[in-house]
Amino acid sequence: MSALPSAINYQEGLAVLPENTQNFNVACVPVSGGAIGPSSQIQVDLGNRGFLDPASLLIRYKITYSIASGLTGYVVGTPVYTPFLRLETLVNSNTVESINNYNTVCNMLTNLQLSVADKYGQQTAFGYENSLVAPVPMENLDGAIFTAAGATTTRWYSAPLIGLLAGSEKLIPLFLLNNIRLQFTLDTLANIQTNLTAENLITDFAISNFEVCYNMVDFGHEVEREIIAMNPKIRIKSQSYSTGSQPTGDNFSGSVSLVYNQRFASVKSAYLNMGGSATNISANKNFDSYDITSGNGDYSFQIGNINYPQKALSTATNRSGILQELRRSMNTIFGSNVSMSINSVEFGRISNTPSTIQEPAKFWVGVCLQKLTIPQKAFFTGISTQNSPITVLINIGTATSQAHNVMLILNYDAIIEIDTSTKQCILIQ
Repeated sequence: MSALPSAINYQEGLAVLPENTQNFNVACVPVSGGAIGPSSQIQVDLGNRGFLDPASLLIRYKITYSIASGLTGYVVGTPVYTPFLRLETLVNSNTVESINNYNTVCNMLTNLQLSVADKYGQQTAFGYENSLVAPVPMENLDGAIFTAAGATTTRWYSAPLIGLLAGSEKLIPLFLLNNIRLQFTLDTLANIQTNLTAENLITDFAISNFEVCYNMVDFGHEVEREIIAMNPKIRIKSQSYSTGSQPTGDNFSGSVSLVYNQRFASVKSAYLNMGGSATNISANKNFDSYDITSGNGDYSFQIGNINYPQKALSTATNRSGILQELRRSMNTIFGSNVSMSINSVEFGRISNTPSTIQEPAKFWVGVCLQKLTIPQKAFFTGISTQNSPITVLINIGTATSQAHNVMLILNYDAIIEIDTSTKQCILIQ
């Protein structure tokens, strides 16, 4: 039996939105006003009306850097995310999400998901600039270098808010939640700027006019009552990120097993971010990610006595294959949404290679842990780590030239469960 292509099937039903549907752009401000400096917290309460559109969630703010007049300031990573050390999401005063090293996670995801052209088009909002070279070369879209004309330098940044709420596959019913609070912990002054002692010239920073913005869709009270009547409990699939860190020493070689005790029911993918520490080599600290095997070793992940991938990722015989596995860990090697902005110089940084602000080390190792990557309705498609820790196995054939902080970043599935009668919310992860 033949079927008409959808392009010419004029009998397909057309969904009609409820008559009272409205869409508002909501801007939420911090609970406490005024400028906020290093190591402080920003707390923002979201509204409790209608539905939150996850695809619209973003942050925007003004930041003022204090730099001695005539000198140059250097901000590492992706400047819009760099000040934020931790993101916590609280529902009804209970913490349902906590992403440590939030700035490092967002820096990695930005470089994996956006191409150089994408970053070039958003350089003002993301904060990429180089006052020493104008315009900024497309291969140098990382960090910020600016010369202070006076005592301060002011910038305005904005970017998507990566996290549990943004990862939701459905609209978030805010009217069923008593309160959602987002809590941002700011990093220290030393961590937002370069590791190079001679260029550590920012003396302070202050964030003001901070806002969390999203689209709120209001379908009317009739639709809300119908949802409550039809759904005693609502389950919404989402995803988030978790980090853990282990150190490796200077002048170290041989086999190393790093154990990470991060317990989740479904881990979709795992990444290694291998930051540097030497002030004469690593300009960006955790915002660098080096090949600590120096092109003479391999990487693999072990969960429940099973290695992922089954054949270790070798830097000696299959270095470019690691780059494609990194793309596969983002669900596809064919999609344009994993274009990446990693050039050969950045991917080629080994333990003894000096990095720069504008060309950091970008040797990330990633593996896909999903049982099925095509679109489907299953809740948990990844590997469970609830009964055993994750062990990262690294064989280092050439001794390291500096100590490294090996950060394991996990992308895990989560289910937001809401009781429509009591408005209680729990996270299943």
